[in-house]
Amino acid sequence: MNPPSMNPSSMNRPSIDAETLITSWQASGALPPEAHGAVVEAVRAAAAEEHPPLHLKILSAVGTLLATLFFLAFLVVADIISLNSGSSLLGWGLAFLAAGIGLSLALPRTAQGIGRDILAQTAFTAMALGKVMSVAGIVLLAGAHTPWVPTAALLAVTVATYPVSASSLDRTLSPYAVAAAALLEILGRGSFGRDPSLAVAALFTAATAVAGLLLLTHRVPQALRPIGIAALATMGTIVCILASGRDAGLWANQRPLDPRVIEAVLTLSLVGTIAWAAGGLGKLAQPPLAAATVGVVLLGFAGAPGISFALLVLIVGHALHDVPLRVVGVLALPVFLVLWYYGRDMTFLEKSATLVGSGLLLLAGRAIIGWAGWNREQTP
Repeated sequence: MNPPSMNPSSMNRPSIDAETLITSWQASGALPPEAHGAVVEAVRAAAAEEHPPLHLKILSAVGTLLATLFFLAFLVVADIISLNSGSSLLGWGLAFLAAGIGLSLALPRTAQGIGRDILAQTAFTAMALGKVMSVAGIVLLAGAHTPWVPTAALLAVTVATYPVSASSLDRTLSPYAVAAAALLEILGRGSFGRDPSLAVAALFTAATAVAGLLLLTHRVPQALRPIGIAALATMGTIVCILASGRDAGLWANQRPLDPRVIEAVLTLSLVGTIAWAAGGLGKLAQPPLAAATVGVVLLGFAGAPGISFALLVLIVGHALHDVPLRVVGVLALPVFLVLWYYGRDMTFLEKSATLVGSGLLLLAGRAIIGWAGWNREQTP
């Protein structure tokens, strides 16, 4: 059962502990007795998970990258391993994977402190080294030109390490690497003929379904949420390719990708996300949301997948109170706006007129919202 939602107006009130919050829900009748145990377990599971700040995650990723590169360079320079031997790379990779898995399993039993942080970083680095070397070894053994081998190898190491990985960053990057390898396979090898548009659209649709399933429901375990973030990043990667211009994909297959299926899926996803954030499809009949839905559909016809994707990320981040997602949405919106205007087949004068007209349309919409009172919070 989903926990009852709190009124946004309570965000400025003093914070309370979980026990007081659950007691207040019970007293108001918002929490049925049969759901009490499930809510308590969910709160305990969320409290047990570590949620380091975003800047620490970035520093951890940079540190792991440097440690992986330097240690791998040491092994090569010291002639301990050979980059031309697939069996040697695979053997060392499996050894590092075993070490990383062992350190990850020992992490929950380690007391909080600097020692635990060092152990977590060492486990993360060992896991990264093991994955890189194992995948490289498998590719060399199977042949660099064998189709789908990198994707299958990445999928294998991801499935093997995901349940024991103690790093949410590792759990995000590994599934994303699998999806990125599949995208490169589709675009780079021509596995689906000269026109991979349908294959890319199928990958985008699958990523959209995974992201929606894992991010927009509380019934999914928190441990699977990084896969949802990876799926969202996969959507963003495909959208970035489309937003690069009318010749998107020309560099890979000598013909541009057909974006229509992806734009339709993205438009439906954005409408569904608005309905989810509002509390159900029935809410779309209300005037503000009806206007937003019409705007989203028009945006889909305008061929602006980047703008639609930025709005989707922004809405999801706002609804989930996820600051990093909101920041990504806020930063992506102006970037995709610039790319959309730049990619139009118009003269500079026509682009300027379009930009001015869009600004006037937004100002008119803002005035209508203020006049109708849609920007005022409805209190019960």
